[in-house]
Order: sequence, then structure tokens, then C-alpha cells
Amino acid sequence: MKEERTKPNLLILYHTYGSFIKDPIEIISKEFNKIFVMVRYKPIAELSNIIPLPFFKSRRRHSKRYSINYTNKPDNVEIILVPLWYLPLNFFYKFLGHKHAKAVLKILKTRKIKFDIIHAHFGWSAGYAGMKVKEKYKKPLVITGHEYDVYDLPFRDRNWRKRLTEVYWRADRLTTVSLKNREYLQKLGIKNEVYILPNGFLSSLFYYIEKQKARNILNLLDERKLILSIGNLEKVKGFDILIKALNILTRYKKDFLCLIIGDGTEEGNLKKLISKYKLDDYVKLLGRKPHDELVYWFGACDIFVSSSLFEGNPTVMFESLGCGKPFIGTKVGGIPDVINSPHYGILSQPKDKRELANNIFLIILVVYFL
Repeated sequence: MKEERTKPNLLILYHTYGSFIKDPIEIISKEFNKIFVMVRYKPIAELSNIIPLPFFKSRRRHSKRYSINYTNKPDNVEIILVPLWYLPLNFFYKFLGHKHAKAVLKILKTRKIKFDIIHAHFGWSAGYAGMKVKEKYKKPLVITGHEYDVYDLPFRDRNWRKRLTEVYWRADRLTTVSLKNREYLQKLGIKNEVYILPNGFLSSLFYYIEKQKARNILNLLDERKLILSIGNLEKVKGFDILIKALNILTRYKKDFLCLIIGDGTEEGNLKKLISKYKLDDYVKLLGRKPHDELVYWFGACDIFVSSSLFEGNPTVMFESLGCGKPFIGTKVGGIPDVINSPHYGILSQPKDKRELANNIFLIILVVYFL
């Protein structure tokens, strides 16, 4: 008997089901009969739970436990795991699109999944897999370019440029998160219209909380000015620049504490840098925190700092603003599109530790008089 339904089925290809993608999926879930979220994950990352070596520990965020959040998942949203075995090296990453597409097509065929629209997040590898699914099933494809898939991979060499250009050309609708990203796509010669859909935040999860109340909830007894930064501990996030800026700041101010939330491959290097500059009393790496707990950390801080070298349009920027915190960031990606007034925050050039230190110093002075 033919299935009768009035709403379409959506197929989403991505590499996590966490806050970044989870929140918008759950918002739009009522518009679809069924949403299949095919999550690419690394089985090798599961070894981080049993082997306490730095190599595996730094990849813990790619494990199922950390990358998939089933909390309050709507009944019509189904998470389907797409395990891909590969070594985290650039050479193998070049072939990931083919592996991803092959695995997705196999699951779709085996499970006889019916869908009407494909939405792939990131041109590589999900975008490539989406392109192959479109070829096979003749369904419309939407691709959203976010970060490195737009401003980095296509410009590494001729092969990467050819692969990503083909992927973006084949999309029926191409979206990205910032004006800067659209400029990068246009440099690739993409003539299709590029729709800009900035990231956002859930006001039900991120909202103003009185500072002392938030600190009490977190049992934060420190009375110093709190600087907060959140992100994956990877080179592109520029946490080393932030630490160097804070080292400069200690020459002028001593009454501050910087809390960094996140994990990643740079954790060991950042700890060494903190020790090198004798900043153990000024900078704390807190590791990963539950998404629904972040509102209290935003509430407890005085300012939020992002020191990224590259960005798409960081969700934490919108979350910090939603919590009523001044934002100090860098002039990358879509950040200048939003932080376009001193009422929202202040920006520095990426990699400029002195300018970042000056901006932090300036905002701390402002906070003192509030």
C-alpha cells in the first residue's frame, strides 16, 4: 500500500548531531514528515574511552558520546550513524568524500529510506556525498558551506579546488553563513546564487542571567573579572594568541581570570604555553561542558573573547550576545557583519596579540564602571 503523507521527508548529511545542527533541525522538524540525520563519525575515536593516550584523548569529541546528543530529540527525527574508518591525516582526508558517499548510498539502499530533499552541511565530505546521492536518486540538493570547506580547502591546491567547485556547482540551492564566505565562493567562479543564512541561537537556551546568580550556580567563588572563551581547542581558533595576549595583559592588570571551555588536539600545547608564561593562576582550561550548562558560564563572565584565525559565522558570538555579554573578537568571516557597532563589541586583527590585549583591557575598564 502506498504511503500517504502531506509533508516531505528530509535527508541531512553532517558529521555531528550536537547543538550547532541539533537546534535548527529540531526547530524545523514540525515542517517535515520525517527527518533522517545521517551522522558521519569516526569509530577510531571510540578508543578515546579506553586508551588514555593524548592522541586518542584529543579526538574524544569525535566519539558518539560527545558528537551525538539525543536529549529532547523529536520523534520524527532519526539519527543514523555512518561509520567511516580513516586516519586523521590530510592524505586520507582527500579520499573521504568517496568513502562517505559509498557508505551513505549503501545505507539508503539497505534500509530503503525514502526522502524528498537532501541537505548537506559542509562541502566536504557531506557535500560530496550529497552530490552522489542526488545523482542516484534524482532529488534536489541543498548545500550549506560553513567554514574550512569554503575559505580553506578549495584554495589549497588544484585538486581540492576542482573537487569543491564541482560540489558547489551541483547544488540546487547553495547557502552559506556570511558575506565573506560568499566572496570566497565567488572566487571559485560559482555563478549560482549564494543565499546567506547566518547562524543563530535558541533564546530558550541562551538568555540573560544575573552574574552573581550564575556564579553561585557554578560555585565560582573567584571575585575577579571573568573572561570566557569557548571553542574546539584547534589551531584555527587561535587560543595560543589569546594566551599570549593575556600574558601581555598581566603587565597592566592582575585581577582577572580567563576560563576556556572546549577540548581538542591543541590542549597539550596550550597547557605548555600557560605554564611557560606562568599563567596558571590566570587561565584555566575547563574541558568540554554540556550545552545546556553554557548559559550559566556566559552569565557568570564579564566579557566573551574569540581569538579565531578564520571563521564562518560562530554560534558562540550569537549566544554570548543573547546572554547580554560584550563580545571581543577578530575581523574574520561573518563576525564584522554582526559586530558592527561598539554597542555589541570590539574587534581586532587575527593573530594580533597586542591589539587583542588592548581590547580586553579596554572592555575590562568599561565593565568596572558599569
